[in-house]
Amino acid sequence: ALAPGLRRSDLRDGLLSFDGQLVDDARLADALARTAAGFGARIVTRARATALTGHGARVVDGLTGTSLDVRARAVVNAAGVWAGELVDVKLRPSRGSHLVLAASTLGLGGTALTVPVPGARNRYALLLPQRDDRVYTGLTDEPVDGPIPDVPTVPQSDVDFLLGVASSVLERPVTPADVLGAFAGLRPLLDTSSGPSADLSRRHAVLTADGVTTVVGGKLTTYRRMAADAVDATGLTTARSRTADLPLVGAGPPTGPARLVTRYGA
Repeated sequence: ALAPGLRRSDLRDGLLSFDGQLVDDARLADALARTAAGFGARIVTRARATALTGHGARVVDGLTGTSLDVRARAVVNAAGVWAGELVDVKLRPSRGSHLVLAASTLGLGGTALTVPVPGARNRYALLLPQRDDRVYTGLTDEPVDGPIPDVPTVPQSDVDFLLGVASSVLERPVTPADVLGAFAGLRPLLDTSSGPSADLSRRHAVLTADGVTTVVGGKLTTYRRMAADAVDATGLTTARSRTADLPLVGAGPPTGPARLVTRYGA
């Protein structure tokens, strides 16, 4: 009843669980910046840091190309997968790809599916229902070598892998013709092992070298803990961090159409 598109043959049992949902990660980043600005932070966009020291950064204005030096009492490098371009830290980027499919085609409603990867142990893919009859299926965990792209692309090998995993549990196999879109991101994993990138720890690490505090690794779900640990490592303040339970812009009693409140908050 929850997932009519599941293949009935060989289906023995199921486990139902509940989790949180992030509707729009870009909106989350925007809300974080607006919340920080409300506490006095200066938010600068279209500016690229090209060099860091413990006392500031060299920044290039993305609109004019002008370079300038910014001075600071402390510097945190939270550049994600590009952190290694600013400090000496060894990362092993890992690509996570998603496909966009039609929920009605797959026979899915509002319940997500956690699908074991055939032939692997403790590896899973997800089918995540979205609004407007969309489903995201993901995700991959493939090492990325060479220069870090500004916008990672989804290779055909990832498309084939995800379609194969999804088809392994669905009554109607999905094909490349069913793919409405695709997107990928890169994980800034700390290089601590010679094994597959999927086996690297997802825990974040806070490193300090030459006065610069760098935070890498981690996951979006632990971003507040990562922020608190990074700021604590600078030694700028001994006050207890408030980030753990600080409401973001838009939090509060919902008012207005549910569709808009879900995406934009109150």
